[in-house]
Amino acid sequence: MAHDFQQKFGSLRFEVLDAIDKYLNCGILLHGCARILCDTCKYSTVVAFSCKRRGICPSCDTKRALIFAEHLHTEILKPVAHRHVVFSLPKRIRVFFKYNRSLGSILFKSAWETLLELYQIVGAGIPGATLTFQTAGESLNFNPHIHGIVTSGTFDGDTFYELPAIDNRSLQELFTHKVLKSLLHIELITQDNIDYLMSQKHTGFSAWMGERVDPTDDSFRLFLARYIDRGPVANSKIQIDDDIVTYVTEKDPKTHEFSALEFLARVTAHIPNKWESTTRYYGAYSSRTRSVQKKRLIGNSNTESTTTTIPCSLEPQSIRKASKSWASLIKRVFEIDPLICPKCSSTMRVVSFITNSNEVNRLLKNLGIPAWTIPEPIKSNAPPSTEPSTIPYDE
Repeated sequence: MAHDFQQKFGSLRFEVLDAIDKYLNCGILLHGCARILCDTCKYSTVVAFSCKRRGICPSCDTKRALIFAEHLHTEILKPVAHRHVVFSLPKRIRVFFKYNRSLGSILFKSAWETLLELYQIVGAGIPGATLTFQTAGESLNFNPHIHGIVTSGTFDGDTFYELPAIDNRSLQELFTHKVLKSLLHIELITQDNIDYLMSQKHTGFSAWMGERVDPTDDSFRLFLARYIDRGPVANSKIQIDDDIVTYVTEKDPKTHEFSALEFLARVTAHIPNKWESTTRYYGAYSSRTRSVQKKRLIGNSNTESTTTTIPCSLEPQSIRKASKSWASLIKRVFEIDPLICPKCSSTMRVVSFITNSNEVNRLLKNLGIPAWTIPEPIKSNAPPSTEPSTIPYDE
């Protein structure tokens, strides 16, 4: 059975074992907690730490998406129109990305170069783009693709020029060419493979650009930012009956049923490696460009002048604010506010963080809160991986 899973889902990575171990400990008080106190009525309670693992914990993935969306909206995206873009691959070449996750760089590079070239055909300057690498399909199948938010135009010096939407057919053709050229360069495919693929009526490649998102539409910008960084699985889609897991999706009316082990294998296939970057910024939104603009703004603010005009492309975002507090994020995820006193409705405050299990146990006993059982850590002889997992399934 282990060999069958290895053939279908690839070798078991250390990141998967580590993520599952952390996920099993997520929300368990004995692994650490924050003590909160109400100064009005002196009511005290505790809130457990979360696992913060990517790709497996629905609540932590949701909180991560909220933090990412807030950061993207307030710190990265400029006050100009944007568009949603999606790039995907045919089934016959997805297998390369399944067993070598470092190939995700090819998708990032191909998607960005496609956008840059097509934008520069119709206008001067460069666009700004935030791209994310997703691997989960509707039925939790392995479907590597790129989601992104790109400016609806280009920045040329201090001026933003809005441009019409790029034709999706041109977008797809250029993206297809760049991906196949990259795979040919590293000898994963041959020219004969490319000729055969391109002779098909439908190659399986897809590229799409959405409608213009107005710069004043904050709610949709935030929604789009959350969407492109969403987790692979949601609790609302899962139904469990004995050893059978039923996964129901909105877009696909077909019901997908998996055994418990197959469901775990499908979910964990989407856990990124620790070294793996799943979000990248390009053009006007690259780290280097934003750093240069920030220095220019600081220089301009230190220069005495009776009038100051800041062009659109360099208009500073609102003064950097701290990320939403953990309490407000929990409220948005679970629709409860952990810092509202259940007895007098006053605002509570965090008074300490406790990580020692003996201290936590003593506190829980004093507060009359039942202690939770600590899951045994998953044991593995494999050392932590520092390099991309490139072991093919047949080894």
